[in-house]
Amino acid sequence: MKTILAVDSTSGILSVSLSEGSNILSEIKDDKSMKHMINIISDIDQVLKMAGKTIKEIDLFAVNLGPGDFTGGRIGISVVKMLSMLSGSPVLGFNSLDVFSVGCMLKNISDVSKNISGFSQQYIMPLMDVRNNEIYCGIYEACTSLNNTTIFSFDFEDKKYFLNKISDGFLLNNSDFSEKIIHIINQVNLLDRGSSISFDHLSEGNNYDEELTQEKVQNNQNESEQKKHSYIITANSLKTYGEILKNIKKEVSVNYMETEIIFDDKNINPSSEYINYLADYSYSFSLKSLPMSPVYVRDFIAFGKK
Repeated sequence: MKTILAVDSTSGILSVSLSEGSNILSEIKDDKSMKHMINIISDIDQVLKMAGKTIKEIDLFAVNLGPGDFTGGRIGISVVKMLSMLSGSPVLGFNSLDVFSVGCMLKNISDVSKNISGFSQQYIMPLMDVRNNEIYCGIYEACTSLNNTTIFSFDFEDKKYFLNKISDGFLLNNSDFSEKIIHIINQVNLLDRGSSISFDHLSEGNNYDEELTQEKVQNNQNESEQKKHSYIITANSLKTYGEILKNIKKEVSVNYMETEIIFDDKNINPSSEYINYLADYSYSFSLKSLPMSPVYVRDFIAFGKK
């Protein structure tokens, strides 16, 4: 089993954790200050000491690449890259949406298992408040089927569950957030199991062109109406857009009888332990890492340039 050191510095809580495979050996969550630059090295040292390990015994480093706190995220990436270079061990980076989705799945695994066993399609939607009146979104499906979009698997009550990525991250503006989220839910409900979809055009303010062909919609409509669809909404938008999301939940319950929305308010901040799980799965199956640089939801313009 690989010994993995993971760091998440993308929020107000700095977390560092050490694992062997998917078994967490030690973890620190520093929520007493925003002094990530000062605390990160001592927190890493403490996590190693708690597990009786040294930096030379780390086989793999992993880090949250964001989006998230601009300065905090860059601190974590820089430190992990430095440790990787000094030790010669590889490093993997992950998008915040992936981290949130794994956390949501694990914190709600009992309900997820019941929904899937009850023939529901279980979706997880991390919605991140990234300021500028915008929400960064992703869609994942928790299921019992492995495919080429799987990012994580977990054993629960003698069954193996997989987390599959349905879409890459996309931005929505809060001015028409409700309309677009309801439109997205309608489109996802019509998908075949194991399919993926892109919603990039919605972030550009375009019209709601059908992502699925009319023939596809007609073929799937009857089947979709007979299925139950469950969506767990998670991440920090629950704090800032709580009222809007409650109204969306009411509208969906009225207009989509076989669709339910659940709020996961236990997963407001990302955590390094979920990066350990992602890294263990990715390394085991040789999945390609993201480039080791911060994930920006908008084009980054350096200071002094236009």
